[in-house]
Amino acid sequence: MVNQSLLVRFMPAAGATLVLGAVSATRSLGTIPRTIAITCVVATWATAALIRPTSLRTRSSVVAGIAAVTAAGQVEAGVPYGVLTALFLLGCLASLRSARAAATDAGSSAHHTAIRPLLVLTTAAAIVASGLIVGLPRLADYIERKIVGMLAGVGDEETAFSTRMILGATRGMLQSKAIVLRIDGKRPEYLRGAVYDSYGPPRWVTTEVGQRRELTPAPPSNDPDVTRITLVRGAPQGEDMRWFLPPGACDIGVASGAIEIDGFGVARRGTEPEPATITFRTSNCRTPRAPVAPPTPADLEVPAKIRASLTPIAAGWVTAARTDVEKLDAIQRELRRFEYSLAVPRDTGYDPVVDFVTIHRAGHCEMFASAMVLMARTQGIAARVVGGYRVSDVNPLTGQAVVRDRNAHAWVEAWVDGAWRGWDPTPASETFDFRAGLADHVGDFLSKMVDRFVIALVRLGPLGVTAFLIVVLGLLVLVRRIGLRLRARRRRRQRTEDSGRPLPCFEHLAEELAIAGHRRDESEPVEAFARRIETAAAPWARAASRALRDYASLRYGGIGDPRQVAEAVERAARAVRSDRA
Repeated sequence: MVNQSLLVRFMPAAGATLVLGAVSATRSLGTIPRTIAITCVVATWATAALIRPTSLRTRSSVVAGIAAVTAAGQVEAGVPYGVLTALFLLGCLASLRSARAAATDAGSSAHHTAIRPLLVLTTAAAIVASGLIVGLPRLADYIERKIVGMLAGVGDEETAFSTRMILGATRGMLQSKAIVLRIDGKRPEYLRGAVYDSYGPPRWVTTEVGQRRELTPAPPSNDPDVTRITLVRGAPQGEDMRWFLPPGACDIGVASGAIEIDGFGVARRGTEPEPATITFRTSNCRTPRAPVAPPTPADLEVPAKIRASLTPIAAGWVTAARTDVEKLDAIQRELRRFEYSLAVPRDTGYDPVVDFVTIHRAGHCEMFASAMVLMARTQGIAARVVGGYRVSDVNPLTGQAVVRDRNAHAWVEAWVDGAWRGWDPTPASETFDFRAGLADHVGDFLSKMVDRFVIALVRLGPLGVTAFLIVVLGLLVLVRRIGLRLRARRRRRQRTEDSGRPLPCFEHLAEELAIAGHRRDESEPVEAFARRIETAAAPWARAASRALRDYASLRYGGIGDPRQVAEAVERAARAVRSDRA
């Protein structure tokens, strides 16, 4: 009976662990759903082991288990996931049924399972599992795409860091304090993640020259002198995922030992283990820096519709300039007189960049960078827009530089004296006025600890996670037993401390018996006093003797119900007093 009870009790936890282990062993589960699933599995075991009331324990364990199984179903896990989920649901129903039977004390009939209800439950579990197989991955993908679209202010495929960028794509990111990556070592100021060389209103694109990739050796390094960047969020692996590196990064190292670098010097990520980390140097290079393609005709193109509007303005700004550097400095200086803003209405009858330069002289970094690139091109200077992050925040608790969504940035690279050099026309004082407070730093520190814990669990694998959960469960059971023993010891100590003083009901009865001529000596045991009272020639003698014996059993042996014993002793006292009256 005990083994059966334990089996039913831990059935939801065991089922959720089995489902998560099977999915993890056959599919690559994203960081967020994996973290949720593991947390819920731990909660399932903990609630099954610790919560005392049977009904609450079972319901809590089932809820946590369902959350774990749902999180594990965020990938195309196929029929095995559905079968295991159906079995898990049946186990949950069995646990709930057993808990209800135990709560109602219905007897053996409550444990009887008819064939018809069993068939109904099995069919319902199969239907629910089938729905999870078909619907969960699609629902997760749909929600993820919509959230990305809302945050970026663009469609599903055109994000802030890809081969295409609509002007305004980073608006949602620039309002978020979510941490993207952490940096150990020498802190770079700019991190490149995308380069755009062709403008077609209202978007920038990376042409074929920049999309060509070359596999380059990138052996992992444990050198303490390298800078290390670790991605915080589990960004999906895929064809167009990027690392973020400073201009001129060299001695690049990743866990896989090789990395793809495109024609514009942007490093692409493959399937990297957690934590996704890359190391590099910017000086004392032992290997050559990644080459960046020289200018092409695309780097001088300005759409005909806007060239006529931008050329005279740019020419007026660079009147006193003689060299390309002086011209670029002049354009940057003029643009920095504009206002920085994330919410500026644009006149739909004009190109966004023309509107920015001529009408609403305010915007965010993408508008500043776009305007400078196009105006430089009108002066015969090859230029490109670069997207990435600007690093400005250091967490004093961890000593790491922290990059957040709101640090997303766009700037300019122009071809000067045979090399690409950077300019940033966005007013820095306006863009990076955010300074993280103590709460942000503490939150980052706690997030880092959670990341490390989750990564450690993932590295253990399904069997390792199962073993870890078993150890945790064992520790929780041990803690509970120690707590119960300490509580019992306190109760015994309390009873010992209280044993020197009789209970009020006994004192009341002893007082009435003393008035009736049957005084108890302090050295006389209660049991002997009861035997003496029983021989008294009085109608209350037997009841008083029985009450004294029950009191002695409760007082010194812990036998009996305290309330009932106290009532019996008080009745005996009233009987003695009534007889005397």
